[in-house]
Amino acid sequence: MSKRKQINQTAASYDLQAVLAALREAPEGLTAPDLAEELDLTRAEQKAVAQLLNQLQGIGLLRRYGQSFRWVHSPRVQIGTIRQRRRKTISFIPDDLQERVRGRIRIDAEDLHGAFDGDRVIATLARTGRDRERLAKVELILQRGALKIIGRLHHGFRESWVESLDEKFPFDIELEGRRAAELDDGWIVLVEITGYPSGSTKRSGLPHHRNPTGKILEALGASSDELGLDIQIVIHKHDLPHVFPDEVLAEANAVSPVVTEEQLAGRLDLRDVPTVTIDGETARDFDDAISLKKLDHGNFQLGVHIADVSYYVRADTPLDAEARLRGTSVYFPERAIPMLPEHLSNGICSLNPQVDRLTMSALMEVDGHGKVVRYELRESVIRSNERMTYTDVNKLLTHAEPALAMRYADLLGLFKTMEELARILIRMRERRGAIDFNLPESVFAFDDEGRIAGVLKAERNIAHRIIEEFMLLANETVAGHFARLKVPSLYRIHEEPSPQRAIEFAELAAAFGYRFPVEQITSHAYQQLSQQISGKPEERVLSYAMLRSLQRARYTAQNLGHFGLAAPVYTHFTSPIRRYPDLIVHRVLRELLKKGDRFSTGVGHELTTQSAETRNAPRSVPIPLPELELIAEESSERERAADAAEHEVDEWRKARFMGERVGEEFDGLIINVRDFGFYVELDEFYIEGMVPVGTLIDDYYQFDERTHALTGRHTKRRFRLGDRIRVRVDKVNVDRHLVDFSVLDAHEGKARRRSKRH
Repeated sequence: MSKRKQINQTAASYDLQAVLAALREAPEGLTAPDLAEELDLTRAEQKAVAQLLNQLQGIGLLRRYGQSFRWVHSPRVQIGTIRQRRRKTISFIPDDLQERVRGRIRIDAEDLHGAFDGDRVIATLARTGRDRERLAKVELILQRGALKIIGRLHHGFRESWVESLDEKFPFDIELEGRRAAELDDGWIVLVEITGYPSGSTKRSGLPHHRNPTGKILEALGASSDELGLDIQIVIHKHDLPHVFPDEVLAEANAVSPVVTEEQLAGRLDLRDVPTVTIDGETARDFDDAISLKKLDHGNFQLGVHIADVSYYVRADTPLDAEARLRGTSVYFPERAIPMLPEHLSNGICSLNPQVDRLTMSALMEVDGHGKVVRYELRESVIRSNERMTYTDVNKLLTHAEPALAMRYADLLGLFKTMEELARILIRMRERRGAIDFNLPESVFAFDDEGRIAGVLKAERNIAHRIIEEFMLLANETVAGHFARLKVPSLYRIHEEPSPQRAIEFAELAAAFGYRFPVEQITSHAYQQLSQQISGKPEERVLSYAMLRSLQRARYTAQNLGHFGLAAPVYTHFTSPIRRYPDLIVHRVLRELLKKGDRFSTGVGHELTTQSAETRNAPRSVPIPLPELELIAEESSERERAADAAEHEVDEWRKARFMGERVGEEFDGLIINVRDFGFYVELDEFYIEGMVPVGTLIDDYYQFDERTHALTGRHTKRRFRLGDRIRVRVDKVNVDRHLVDFSVLDAHEGKARRRSKRH
């Protein structure tokens, strides 16, 4: 047994956290006898603690002076928590805030050393040669987390066990207690892990010395095919808060459902200004409304009015704590988990038509080049004239439905002006170098019984672009206001791609005959290549690869710009009902407005904020910088969890849909090639599946990483990234969301299609 495992096992026999706390609080150091006396340890525990001290010295967390051990504050050794969303996405979250805000720390599965999601550990940090990425390695498990796993119940001859459906815990779990006997074989259950596996951490390979054990906490359903059960499973897997505590609901329900006269004091009254909301057909919470008019000298007066959520959700209240915990609303195909209770999100905070609503307004004058020449930020009140949908606005602008044009005749001019300004802003962003990949997104079509009838391409029309452009402009304007005033706030940043990923993408682009410069990576280079491949057969493949080469956008209190938007400064201001960072931005803005910092006037192409006297006046910080950094890190993490959960439900639904089509044939595109097979995206349904290399039985296929191809050793038959191919659905594992295809030979496919025609 290794020394690490010995220490991990003995650590449970005494209060390890108390040992570490005592060492941290003793700057002069402590000896093993000192700790034994202070913590009243037994002889066996004293021996274990002596071993622990030597281990911590070897790790670098302690330094020895004679017989004493002193705590060392080293950035290389950190205490923190394992966070694992999926098997291949494992992060180390250090307790040290400064380390957390420096960016993500990845941990490889082989460096977990028996740790799992939620465990508190001591880890050593290092940087890789590739991209200087930060990696962690677990040295000691301090405390097990409350690990809860979703699985399928099975009954054997003498025992019952649960087959894990969670990729982050790939073990069968032996059950304790009698709850299992009450349930039939195949039930989906939630299990709390009570005993962890020892020995190999793999399902196959080395034998296990001890299987994990657990107890059933909740029986979720008799089958994962039950409608809505997949969402319940994903909620538990991703630890999504989905039930509001009573005190939070009580606080929300105490809010007046209508705007009162007292609440209007000091607000800019915009209720007589024509204003509309434009959202999807199924939307119920409306964050933003738009007003717009063209001025006599040709500029546009654009008003972006955002629900004043920060007026109702005050800091340091139960409602605020719950919103911060959730971080974001989560949207599934037929259900949403809101960040705020419905009394707020769909009620008083939602900008419903024909009722007064409190808002924060960005009033921007925009010239014919898309430049904001002056703006004003105000607390306001509006009364939306209409709740419009993207579909109806698009029909109005394309003259697709005369009856609709008659119904909205008084607003038709407003929508045409919106389109005019949106196209100006689109051209402005194109000149600046903003990237638009134009990748298709899938949406589900359901039948009358609520089952999936199809997976379709989501429509993105000019109405979507109008709202996107206006929201982007408002976000940039508010972010620029903070930056000019040098007030700490939250920013939405998108850093430059790493050189290594850019080089890998450039090599792929070159294989298709395109040149992508890597000497100086700019958003213009991505934009230009995106335009070159538009409409080409390889567009989808290279667009996916471009997207993978970029870093993920995140929140931070430091303005580092937004690479994808080619924006020097950017934030999230426009969705405070469903995103906690937007709520924080509103709080910062409200404090500035109280001090009179609310507008800028144009001087040439620059914006000058307030008067010189006001600019030079000292400003208090609305929210301390360390607190902002912590909120940013938490919000980024919750966003990642929500995205992963939404994606998993989509993949689950797609797998179930394809499970009913085993044996059917489809055309598709090879979008990724690996040594173990290649992935195909179907043309008809925007569903992805894999062709395992083991199913290519006509030859032995070798993977060429440079050409992104699998090539037969004898036949020279090649399956290359970007090739079009016809496949058959071979098998589907709905629980694992896996779809396997097999290649349909060209002559076989033609014969089948002829037989169908005759």
